[in-house]
Amino acid sequence: MGLDNQRSILVILIFILITNIACQKKESPIPLPPAGTAEISNVNMGEDYANQVYFNFSTGKVVLTSPVLSWDIALESSAEGYHVFMNGGKDVSLYNTHSTDFAAINESNAYNVADTAWGFDNPSGLPNGTYAGDWEKDRVSKNEVFILKYNDGSFKKFVLKSVSDTNYTILFGEINSKTSSSISIPKDSSYNYAYFNFETNQIAHPEPPRNTYDLVFTRYRYIYYNLDNTRYSVTGALLNPYGTSGVADSSIRFANILFTSPLVQQPFSNHRDVIGFNWKDYNFTTAHYDTKPANVYVVKTQSGAYWKLHFLDFYNASGQKGSPTFEYERIN
Repeated sequence: MGLDNQRSILVILIFILITNIACQKKESPIPLPPAGTAEISNVNMGEDYANQVYFNFSTGKVVLTSPVLSWDIALESSAEGYHVFMNGGKDVSLYNTHSTDFAAINESNAYNVADTAWGFDNPSGLPNGTYAGDWEKDRVSKNEVFILKYNDGSFKKFVLKSVSDTNYTILFGEINSKTSSSISIPKDSSYNYAYFNFETNQIAHPEPPRNTYDLVFTRYRYIYYNLDNTRYSVTGALLNPYGTSGVADSSIRFANILFTSPLVQQPFSNHRDVIGFNWKDYNFTTAHYDTKPANVYVVKTQSGAYWKLHFLDFYNASGQKGSPTFEYERIN
């Protein structure tokens, strides 16, 4: 879990409280290994969680490793898609000014936004949980100016100008600029999202094709809605949003979970954070993350295969955090 230095005391207090309160391209299928053989793998996000790591159960390999900070917004890449997500792992926030005058929005407007007014996405990763929401209607943009805030207090501004089956158009600029730059961001339905970075003014490519991975280990933002929408940067595992679902349990041992188990027969969730970060706890006495092997997860992948997994460690052989070790097994 990444803890902001400026809020470390608050983080500790709240964690103690929580602890106590208790058109698509043809995709080639990947051959599945036989069921019934458990494997152990390890991924490395870096001690500062700088990397997001995409993992495939079938091959038992990392598909791609990319920098968490390489993108600011992700735009749905399907022909019908229009939802826009922000990079919570980079701790960016958005504010919709509801103004259509790009030149009129400046740093003064940004500084006048209350701390509680900055928007965030639901950590479930579902399209209906995005702050940007329905910025268009029937492919016609509302042309509203959004302010993007970085965790260092700097700002950018942009307008989601248009979306079609094949691309997005975005107007963007520095917070005090009177004129805007424009970029066309193409859609590719073999990927979940198209990405853009306002710091570099470039399209980013942090994610592999959607049919090549099952989980991504990454830093993302979690919201404690019962604690006045308190937001934290956390480190965990998210499901591939394409055809992947999961379920969690802590009452059945990993070794005892079969395809016929009641756990596997209950409804699976498409929330990306089904696994999330709760498979580990920070021990304030030892200043160490303790994993919880009793927390077991079953993931149904886009191929229809079911995999069970649990976590064994959060440290590598050198004692550096950010390297989850997990055991997984195909059960059907």
